[in-house]
Amino acid sequence: MMYWIRSLGIASLAIFATANLAQAGRFGRIGRMGGGSGQWSRQTTRTMPNGNQRTVQTSGSYGNGQFSKDKTVTGPNGKQATSDTTGTYGNGQFTKDKTLTGVNGKQTAIDTTGSKGNGQFTKDKTVTGPNGKQATASTTGTYGNGQFTKDTTVTGPNGRQTTVDTTGAKGNGQFTKDKTITGPNGKQTTIDTTGTIGNGQFTKDKTVTGPNGKQATSETTGTYGNGQFTKDTTVTGPNGKQTTVDTTGTKGNGQFTKDKTITGPNGKQATVNTTGAYGNGQVTKDKTVTLPNGKQVTGQTTTTTKPQ
Repeated sequence: MMYWIRSLGIASLAIFATANLAQAGRFGRIGRMGGGSGQWSRQTTRTMPNGNQRTVQTSGSYGNGQFSKDKTVTGPNGKQATSDTTGTYGNGQFTKDKTLTGVNGKQTAIDTTGSKGNGQFTKDKTVTGPNGKQATASTTGTYGNGQFTKDTTVTGPNGRQTTVDTTGAKGNGQFTKDKTITGPNGKQTTIDTTGTIGNGQFTKDKTVTGPNGKQATSETTGTYGNGQFTKDTTVTGPNGKQTTVDTTGTKGNGQFTKDKTITGPNGKQATVNTTGAYGNGQVTKDKTVTLPNGKQVTGQTTTTTKPQ
């Protein structure tokens, strides 16, 4: 799908919008912590095909309307990159300040403030790069009665602006989401989505229309229930060529599987097969990627959670 999105010139905007929604989701989870407090830590080690290892050590705390999260990534060469986050939440308001330090010691800061209540929300984000230049994203929105709106204005270091305006509805097992992206030059791209969910089935149809009127579509159907799921997606580009991604999986009794087959417009296939287990504070994941030429790449991940 990203191939076609790039061809329409909206990749960076789509990624930004996705990240913005993810941030909102994280705030929602923080808000649900309630009045509890505590500390936590987690360590993940990934072994690459060449035997090199990368570790990710994360720790944090929450309580009394405050939270912190510190992450350190150590590469095979021993070099480290860090992400340090602090924030506050309560009374319908939140703050989140993050500092990213690269292996070269250079830093980027991401400072966020926001509010939520009475069917309205705001979110203002400022990104300051190592050279001191800043970019901002200001968001306002409404929600209620099965409908929502979200309007974001992104201002780059050069003062140029891009807007992302979204409206949607949800209810009775159906949903819609319509997004219009307007670039600094006034040209527009639209992303229109409709879908259904219920009775162990779901659908999602997306149409991307570029400034030149060309369209790409993504159509998805799937099932879920009894510890099993399927997801079949067909992506059709502006030239009519299609790529399919077919996925099946299972989950239960401390184990899970996920098998994905990607078929390109030329009929060639690549597969991604994943198996894993979870329980007793640990999650293991084994993944094998088989390329169209038959070559394979494997990886294993183990995550350990140790509550304090």
